[in-house]
Amino acid sequence: MIGSAKVEKRNRPPKSCEPCRARKLKCNRALPCDSCIRRGKQAICQYASNADRNEKRTEKGENVAERLKTLENLIATMAQKTTQKDPMASLTINERLSPTGYQMQGSDVNTETASSASSAHDSQSIDRGDSPPSNIASHLDSNHWSSILENIRAIRDEWPTTNSQPQPLTVGSFTTDSELNGREDVDFDLGSSEGLDIQQILSVLPPRQVCDSLISIFFRSHYTMMPILHPVKFQEEAKTPTIWIALLFALLSLSAGVRELSGMGQSHQVPIPSSKTLSRKTQQCLVLGNYIACKEHAVEALLVHLVGCWLRAKVSDTNLWFLMGKVVQLAISKGYHRDSAKVPGSNISPFDGEMRRRVWVCMYQLDSLMSFQMGLPSMIPISCCDTELPHNLDNSDFYPGITELPPSRPLSDNTIILYSIVKASVMTMFKKVVGHTRSLVSLPYEETITLDGEVRHVYDNIPNNFKYKTLRNIIMDDTSMIMGRTTIELLHLKSILVLHRQYLTHRQNNRFAFSRDACLEAAERLLERQTEMHQITQPGGQLHDMKWMVTTLTMSDFTLAAMVICLDLTVRMRPEAGITGGRNNPCDVMKHLQIIENTYQIWAAAAEGSSEARIVAHALDSTIQRVHEYLNTASAVANSQTWQSPVTDIGTLNYKHDSADHMSDINMTEFIDWSLLDNQLQDPQMQDFDLDLWLMDSAGPLETFGSL
Repeated sequence: MIGSAKVEKRNRPPKSCEPCRARKLKCNRALPCDSCIRRGKQAICQYASNADRNEKRTEKGENVAERLKTLENLIATMAQKTTQKDPMASLTINERLSPTGYQMQGSDVNTETASSASSAHDSQSIDRGDSPPSNIASHLDSNHWSSILENIRAIRDEWPTTNSQPQPLTVGSFTTDSELNGREDVDFDLGSSEGLDIQQILSVLPPRQVCDSLISIFFRSHYTMMPILHPVKFQEEAKTPTIWIALLFALLSLSAGVRELSGMGQSHQVPIPSSKTLSRKTQQCLVLGNYIACKEHAVEALLVHLVGCWLRAKVSDTNLWFLMGKVVQLAISKGYHRDSAKVPGSNISPFDGEMRRRVWVCMYQLDSLMSFQMGLPSMIPISCCDTELPHNLDNSDFYPGITELPPSRPLSDNTIILYSIVKASVMTMFKKVVGHTRSLVSLPYEETITLDGEVRHVYDNIPNNFKYKTLRNIIMDDTSMIMGRTTIELLHLKSILVLHRQYLTHRQNNRFAFSRDACLEAAERLLERQTEMHQITQPGGQLHDMKWMVTTLTMSDFTLAAMVICLDLTVRMRPEAGITGGRNNPCDVMKHLQIIENTYQIWAAAAEGSSEARIVAHALDSTIQRVHEYLNTASAVANSQTWQSPVTDIGTLNYKHDSADHMSDINMTEFIDWSLLDNQLQDPQMQDFDLDLWLMDSAGPLETFGSL
């Protein structure tokens, strides 16, 4: 019978994932599906082998959006696992700043700002900054996983979808509370925040009268201070987190250090905390305020703190160079190396963008000088930076909230930032010279000559009011202009000296005569400037109050110039020194002798308070004695030969050897190690370094020439 036939029943292929089938939940057939994602069960979202997932329930665009969302979630999960393994991975990204604190009142930076801060601990609470900000001024490379995540999200947002708006994903959203609680409040350079209390820190804040005076010093000094703070913004901070207190202490510490170095430290009736004490409070506020994660003020506070420490240091300190590296890293993590006007979608205001340019140019120049003094490469990756020079504007020309910056003033207008702008071009050439001389490959001499022309061209094209003028005729000039003009010329002369000093001992090859003469001329002018500056910084001189800056900031330049002159004189006294070129006249020996005798008096006077000055003074004294002995011997020889040859002249008393023609084949640079000099002069333990012995060794051993 037809009705008796058995009908085989076939099960329908499952369409939902296994967890949704077991729980009888609606499944959108994605992998993982929305239901599993909501419950955090992505790992167990699986389908049967015969599952049918081909049915199209959504439009194509929505399906693509879902797939992008899935990829986005996978990257987020991977990132979260990465931060769990390395809590330091998101240290500079999870910024936490809660804008609570005390109210700044008043409009005069010299009368109200400091008093508001000094009384804050009595009535207000200072926030450490532990809540995430709404927007962060930072910059991440396009290869960073968070940048890829943002690109995926941007594509997904372009597809039409009926789902709810996606939650904004930030790097900080992948850091759990347990990770935040597990972090140690320790900074490897500045210490730990354990036991620190903002109320105790604020108790050290000087009285209002003292704070007013120190703040005034900072904002009214054009040359001594870095123009990286705007007085209007500084006094109008509506909410003041701990990091701003760090900036205040850094400012006070720097100004107090200036007072101490200039001899004004005890002239105030009210006791002023020492600059070191204020500096320690700066460090404590930086750590307590979690400066690495702060939205603003952190770079400026750390930079001002560094400058204050640098000015107080009597010798170059390697620790300051490491601190400079932290400033550079912090600034780059905040995007200071990128010009806000060039970054697409930047939400940095014109005012903040201009102030960031000021910070960057000052930091760039400080890094260049400190790195050279330490004999180490610059820490700023120039190839990754595009920040423009700041505009030549006074603080009165722009203000917070301005929608468009005014046109830059001409370079003839002496604004607070003009010195940094003019110095930037000379500093760029100096860095280029240092890179040339420290190249790991041998560069042709023609490149040295070309670079020399570029260095001179840049200096010739700076504004006339920044070109050298004799320091004896500066009665009508402003002090800041005098110091700016002088330091720019010293930097220019140092560029020429460093560029050509490697050829100083090439005395047998006339090809390098230009470099030898250029190096000696630059050294002569540097030491002449030292003598001039010493004279006008004596009691009663126009720059007497600035003597501390001359001593601190130009010591290494004058040391280098003195050693170049001493080395040349030592080389001349070698019997084999057949010098070619334009400086084989005995009159040059007398001229250089007079220069180093004048310089010796300056170094000898400074030897009591500086180990470096003692070493340089000893080397100068030894060289002077050798030159006098050489001249006396040469004079005696000349007198004895007069009986035989009346036409004998001291200028002809160059000892000749039969093998003198072969001297030009010797590369004399193998006998001189300039890096040894550079590094030893920056070593705080340099008391063991014999500079005079270095001069004798660098001039070339006698037995080497005698064996030819």
